[in-house]
Parts: sequence; structure tokens; C-alpha cells
Amino acid sequence: MECKICNNETVFFDSAMILNKYNVKYFRCPKCGTIQTEKPYWLEEAYSNAIADSDIGVITRNYINSENLKRLFSILFSGVNSFLDYGGGYGIFTRRMRDLGFDFEWYDQYCNNIFAKGHEKSKEHYDVITSFEMFEHLENPIETCKKIFSLADNLVFSTELLPDSNPKVNDWWYYCVDHGQHIIFYTKESLQEIARQYSKHYYCFEGIHFFMNRKIKYTTILKIKFSSFFYSFFKMFFLQSKRESLLNKDYEKITGKII
Repeated sequence: MECKICNNETVFFDSAMILNKYNVKYFRCPKCGTIQTEKPYWLEEAYSNAIADSDIGVITRNYINSENLKRLFSILFSGVNSFLDYGGGYGIFTRRMRDLGFDFEWYDQYCNNIFAKGHEKSKEHYDVITSFEMFEHLENPIETCKKIFSLADNLVFSTELLPDSNPKVNDWWYYCVDHGQHIIFYTKESLQEIARQYSKHYYCFEGIHFFMNRKIKYTTILKIKFSSFFYSFFKMFFLQSKRESLLNKDYEKITGKII
């Protein structure tokens, strides 16, 4: 089986029971480290609900992403005017970014737009595309990137990178075998390979990945790091909640796994 990122021949990595009924093989690329499932024949069943029941972090995730990108965009895209959230789910992120003053539109082939109605994709080209928690769902990441880069020069996205320890499927929560929608998992090297194929520059700030059309100046990177440090300090001393979030406990109750 060829790697979907670099076309190198993969090797068997592990197997696991998806949706509590399908024994699925996972393969790892020795070259770029990508881990992918065998051909995902179970996806129609997995997407009976576009948003999995176990994705209880969707509200918190969109809030955190919007707060982080509000700061990062003010540094990286200060003169930029058009944005598209690709694979935008229910439209939570689009609505939130519009609330913050960013002219975002929404696109999702599989999900209904609930919160950003009237702001669906209307342009042929955008300055920046965002795509959160979508890359791990892709059957053909390179083809999807081709579509995205035909719509914009810059892509900002999130996905959890594989830990350096290369955990087996039942030892890492992000494989998400309970809903079966996550079918490919990336390393820094595999994302750098995608960037190379499309002549982009790859960066990662605060767990958010950037494929940029231009190289970021060192002074700009220092400015981002200072902004991140100041915001982390501010959150630590001024935004602490008096109550512990129940998100992790709720996720464990649903899936039996610990985040």
C-alpha cells in the first residue's frame, strides 16, 4: 500500500476494531512517518452523523481557535480581507470570526450550515483558507490540497500530529476508532512534504499549522512568540475558571478513553 503523502511503500503498523465491528489494518510510511488505514470501506456508516457524537469538544475548540487566530492573523495577515472556512461544520467558527471582524465565509460538502447562514462560499479565490480537524478525515490529502490551493494561496489548519513514540492504535485517543472518521495521521515530516509538493512554507504556531505562500521573517516569528507568551501569562493569572472542565470526563464516559 502506497503512502498517500509521499507515495513510498508503507508497512503494516497495527490493527484495531473500528465502530466495534470492523477489524481494520493500519499502515505506516517509513519515509515520512504518516500512518493511514487500509481503504476505508466503512465511511458511509461512520458519517451517518456528520459530526461524531464523541466530538464534544467542538464548541471549546472553535472558541480557542478563534481567540488564537485573532492574534496570529493580526500579525501574519494584517492587510488580508477574505477568508473561507473549508469543511466548516455547523458554521460555529465562521460565525465567531465574523463576530471578531474577519470577513469569513463557510463551505462544507457534508454538513449543514446552522450558525453562519447567508455567508456561504461566494468567491472563486480567497486570501486565506482555514480548515480545522479535517485533515485526519481525508482519503486523498494531496488531491484535497490541490483543490484548496486553487482557492487560496495560504492554508491554516489543525490536526494532532503523531507523538514521537508512535503509539499503537489503542494507546492514543486521536485514532478515534469509536466513530471511524479519522483515517490518516501526520508527522511534521509529512506536512513538510505536502508543503514541498505545493511550493509552500510550513510553520506551526500554538498547535495550528500554516502552509504559507511566503516565508515568514524572523522578526515576525519573534513577535508571534512574544504574543503567545503574553497571552499564556494573561490566561494563567486572569482567565482561570473556578471550576474544572467536564469535557475530559464526558469524553471518557462516551468512549472509554482518556484524552
